[in-house]
Amino acid sequence: MTTKRGQKGKITTTYSGYLTIQRPTNMPEPVAAWEYLQAELNAWDNAEITVSDAQRAQQLQQIEEQKTLRPDNWNRYDTDWKDETMKNHSIMHNHNVTISGGSDKLTFFGSGTYLYQDGLIPNDNYSRTNLRLNADAQILPWAKFSIETALRQGKKVNPGLSTPKQIINQSLYMLPTLSAARELDGNWGYGKNGMNPTAQAYDSGEKITKGTDAVVNGTLTLTPIKGLELVGQYSRRQSTSRGRTLITPYTTSLRGQIMGSYPTDDSLTESWSETVRNYYRAQASYENKFFDHYGKILVGFQAEDNLNTSFSGGKRGFDLGRYYLGNGDSATATSSGGANSWAMMSWYARLNYNYKQRYLLEVNGRYDGSSRFTRDNRWGFFPSLSAGWVISEENFMKSTRKVLDFLKVRASYGLLGNQNIGNYPYAATIATGYGYYLGGEEADKELVSGVAQTTLANSDISWEKSKQINFGIDFSLWNGLLSVTADYYIKNIYDMLMKFPLPYYVGMSPAYTNAGDMSNKGWEVSVSHKNKLNDFTYGVTFTLSDNRNKITNLNGLNSQDKTMVEGYPNKGIWGYVTDGYYKDWDDVNNSPKLGDARPGFVKYVKTYQGEDSDPMTIDTRDMVYLGDPFPHFEYGVTLNAGWKNFDFTAFFQGVGQRVNYMSGVGLKPFANGSNLFRHQMDSWTPDNQDAAYPILVPEANAGPNYQKSDKWVRDASYCRLKNVVLGYTLPNSWTKKLNIGSLRVYASGQNLFTISNFYKGYDPEVAYSGSVGGEFYPIMQTFTFGIDLKF
Repeated sequence: MTTKRGQKGKITTTYSGYLTIQRPTNMPEPVAAWEYLQAELNAWDNAEITVSDAQRAQQLQQIEEQKTLRPDNWNRYDTDWKDETMKNHSIMHNHNVTISGGSDKLTFFGSGTYLYQDGLIPNDNYSRTNLRLNADAQILPWAKFSIETALRQGKKVNPGLSTPKQIINQSLYMLPTLSAARELDGNWGYGKNGMNPTAQAYDSGEKITKGTDAVVNGTLTLTPIKGLELVGQYSRRQSTSRGRTLITPYTTSLRGQIMGSYPTDDSLTESWSETVRNYYRAQASYENKFFDHYGKILVGFQAEDNLNTSFSGGKRGFDLGRYYLGNGDSATATSSGGANSWAMMSWYARLNYNYKQRYLLEVNGRYDGSSRFTRDNRWGFFPSLSAGWVISEENFMKSTRKVLDFLKVRASYGLLGNQNIGNYPYAATIATGYGYYLGGEEADKELVSGVAQTTLANSDISWEKSKQINFGIDFSLWNGLLSVTADYYIKNIYDMLMKFPLPYYVGMSPAYTNAGDMSNKGWEVSVSHKNKLNDFTYGVTFTLSDNRNKITNLNGLNSQDKTMVEGYPNKGIWGYVTDGYYKDWDDVNNSPKLGDARPGFVKYVKTYQGEDSDPMTIDTRDMVYLGDPFPHFEYGVTLNAGWKNFDFTAFFQGVGQRVNYMSGVGLKPFANGSNLFRHQMDSWTPDNQDAAYPILVPEANAGPNYQKSDKWVRDASYCRLKNVVLGYTLPNSWTKKLNIGSLRVYASGQNLFTISNFYKGYDPEVAYSGSVGGEFYPIMQTFTFGIDLKF
């Protein structure tokens, strides 16, 4: 990215700003209270759970009352936790002012930006201020000094308990029958054992994180003779983060009875961390042109060191609502702190050559050393070579120049290294916070504090390496009417830095080891067309790319969870093959089973036929590869148009092939005591044997149905209208009368619609995870109104 610089001349000032309205979209729909109660009763009956006549009559009465009577938050609850907790929309606005100018000797560029973004729940917002000042001073005709300074300050506010994402998900999954969000007596509803997402959002305290990022970068450039450039650079980046998490219990009640406070104690935790990065660069280059030959040679040295320090402290039991660490119960005081550092050092060189801008050659070499490896394994050499041939400049192509504007073929080969595995992975480090009983007799033993090694170490690890070869072609036709760029690459990773699971009895986490190879093959094509018809201009750009990944060697150590298996993509999805549902008890008795089974349960297929295999029992050996969760055939379409002073842009983005597996609450009815979603109501019955979901039973009885299988691996391909912009620039005649340089106003929309066959209410672009599965932050549909003004 090129840093904006000032230009000599008069001082220029610009302002740009926008206001964005955001609203959540495409969210799963929880069912109403009566539907949940009816589904619960059906599930008991389907699982043949004994329900007394009195309990059945009571449940049926509740269902009828929920259908016919409004909830009174005393006898009947039908709480829409989502509406009680989430906002229908949120606001974001951004403002930026720049000023630039200068003389022959000194130029400058300054900018200031302020951003404020509100969240979807109360006490959830983010603000940020950015200040930047860049200056270039021509000290001597052959010496220039440049300085860049930047300061960013951000503030994030969240509820004290839980995260916005977790609170939003709780509001979607929470049962409507538990309590009101706020009870009639004014207290917060009891929710699930005191956990009330609405109360957490409004009244559980606050978590404030303030971050400051300061950068100073100075560069001295000397050009003592023509073609020779000497560069010296130093930059320092200091990032500081300060957190304050205050948790204040809220009072809960249920039908007028006080149920207590949640959580039971208040608490305050304050934390601080700082990362300082120093970067140094010394570089020399010389370039010259001799007739039709051009050459440039560059050599340099760079280094960086990083130091992170942190500490935190906390207490509980504060008096008189005075929340600072000098107050509170000293017996509850906790503290922690630590520091870590790492460094890199590199020598590098580059040679460029071209002949008549027709034959192009570049040779690179890097010699990198990382503190993340031992002294004997610290250094790695990583060369690369690239060449290009501009065929359209050849004499034998003269006859095509009326059609062919430009034609270039490219090829490159390089070796890259990776050392991003955290600090001290080669050393046997110890952790504090462990206790040991010391002493002779049992009665005399005393618990004392101590340390323990928690992770195994491997001092032999070194750089993970990858070899990549690339072939490309670029051409343009008919004076730029059509342009095409295409690339094909093969990237082979070897000596992969990996951790292999250990038996549980080892009691420690595994160490990194260089033990694996992986292959990536991919291609990318971009096709553009642009044209002008009188006052109307338009352009279309289409991009399509794909990457295929395969693990080629694990030294026979396939991971137990099958996320890494030789011959298959990394993190591929493995599971069982299904064949609909068991139709009746005869089908159950005469078919192989995975655990318990009954009519309406998912029916699995026996795929393993080894001699030691029981044909009526399905086990982990029957798992097969089900698909790649990484996107394939990623595409984008950008449409541009302009008419007089109007401009229009639309961007479509999508994935042609991808599968996604979702588990937990997002998939299973009643999971973790949650509500059901509308799409989960289509369940198997004798009269509905082609249902989307198996027979409805309580979660404790449904385990066999929700094993990882092809039934729950869904097509996650999609097409999304990512962005649309319509702008208007005032004519010059108007801006002159207003005594301004230029003025443009615009409106835009993001995520306006998505076409997908994925689970209703979920985003096919997201890989769902979390403690209960299916957790997500809603897709935000935004509408923006902005202005760009230049004085």
